[in-house]
Amino acid sequence: MLGPAPAPGREAGRALDARSSVEAASAVSFPFARDLALVALAKAVVSALVLALGFRAVSDDDFARVVLAQAWAHAPRLDPTGTSWLPVPFWLIGALFRVFAPTLEVARAIAFALGLASAALVHLAARWITGDRRAALAGALLAGAFPWSACLGVATVPELPTAALSLFAVASLVTPPAGPAPPAGRALLGAFALVLATLSRYEPWSVAVAFAAMALLAAARLGQGRGAQAKLALAALVALAGPAAWIAWNHVAHGDALQFLARVASYRNAIGPGGDGSLLRLFAYPAAMVREEPELFVWPIAIALVAWRARRGAAPGAARPLPPLLRAARPYALPGAVAAFQIAALSLALVRDGAPTHHPERATLLALLLLALAVGDLSARAFRGASAGARRALGGALLVVLALGAFFRPHLRREHFNPRRDEVAIGRAAAELTPPSAPLLLEVVDYGHLAALAALGRPEGVHPDRSIDPRDPPVRSSFEDPAALARRAAGLGAAYLIGRVRPPVIDFAGPPLATRGAWGIWPVPPAGGALGALPEGGSRGPAHPADGAP
Repeated sequence: MLGPAPAPGREAGRALDARSSVEAASAVSFPFARDLALVALAKAVVSALVLALGFRAVSDDDFARVVLAQAWAHAPRLDPTGTSWLPVPFWLIGALFRVFAPTLEVARAIAFALGLASAALVHLAARWITGDRRAALAGALLAGAFPWSACLGVATVPELPTAALSLFAVASLVTPPAGPAPPAGRALLGAFALVLATLSRYEPWSVAVAFAAMALLAAARLGQGRGAQAKLALAALVALAGPAAWIAWNHVAHGDALQFLARVASYRNAIGPGGDGSLLRLFAYPAAMVREEPELFVWPIAIALVAWRARRGAAPGAARPLPPLLRAARPYALPGAVAAFQIAALSLALVRDGAPTHHPERATLLALLLLALAVGDLSARAFRGASAGARRALGGALLVVLALGAFFRPHLRREHFNPRRDEVAIGRAAAELTPPSAPLLLEVVDYGHLAALAALGRPEGVHPDRSIDPRDPPVRSSFEDPAALARRAAGLGAAYLIGRVRPPVIDFAGPPLATRGAWGIWPVPPAGGALGALPEGGSRGPAHPADGAP
């Protein structure tokens, strides 16, 4: 049975309201899309500049992750490594390797794209935290440009995407200053972001705990509808799903739910006991943040000093020389508390030998991104609302901070890294000069052999000549003795050798097929080939240019 037709005036009013809503949404979405495009473009420029300056990797871990993703692409399995390394980065990069090609170049292109995606997530998080378009844009631009964010935006490690997902998750629970409270469905988005983050790195695990607690507190708050409460409670459970799944998997696969903690601790103990006491370890992460990104800490102090002097010099009753910045900083209190909780958890793990073994500043990237958002936001507000005199003082202070940073930064950094250019070059040469199915024997000097493996692109066909894991008994390299090298190559059925150009290898295999820097490629000679021409004692003596090289 048909009901009565609606009144024409009411129908027209509804149509007008709908059209107004669409127009309002378009008016809001266009500036957001424009800002997002600007953030992505700025991040792309920064990433291109970092690559142009020669940066390629933070450590040998970058190459190790590429090699493991290549191995997964060749033979996928649920747990890509069977070690303490979490699976999501290998699933993602390995799947893309299967679509494109398992090469180091593709891995670096993926890292570049993930850097852009991370910048977009950080910008969206800034919008949720501040509720202010210009403040979010200024903060996101700075968050994409400070040195560690710039470098990790092109490195083949998951630290930047993981930190961006964590920041996105925390921001999903923040109520901006002008309100309203975030919709409960947003918390579910944050929780799913944490699933990816907690299955990529261990640092977000403490963030997931804090997120779950905050979501449950929000669900218990008076005035919430049943639907909103259910979504928030579900978000709390989803946020903890990643750690719960990994712990359960370790129990099933290894018989010990926490075996990954034991593996990390055993590795740290094997490389040598830390020389720092417990108190120094507790403050190692905050110290690393200040040491690696001093400008992010000094510049807010400079702004506070300029504001203090400007207010002291202002005439009674005159307009404020600077806008009230403390009020603008309040939205960062909740995310800042979560970041502080994460650093406290990392510090406790470091005391117990369960934290990352190098570059501790990588693990604090969530706090550094949040600090960059706040500093960019407050800087933009300060310059925008300052009097002419205060603006000049701020500009002078900024120049001083940047000059001091440029002078002291090289003296503050503790860890440097060799980009392994020779190893990458020899791996690429081997990919061109050897048949895809040919087994290779690779000399292991240090962890630089991982760069050669990553550049070669087919780790399943390469046999490293020894293990240098500090937990394993030390083994002498077969590349140090021609007879040992012959036995090792024959035992593995190797068709080619990759190693440093040194007398023992030349004595066994003759002149290299190709060289790149100190490294070379040799076809394995027939049994008794080059060795048959050796004088008694197994060496042709010191006539070779590389003789005596370590």
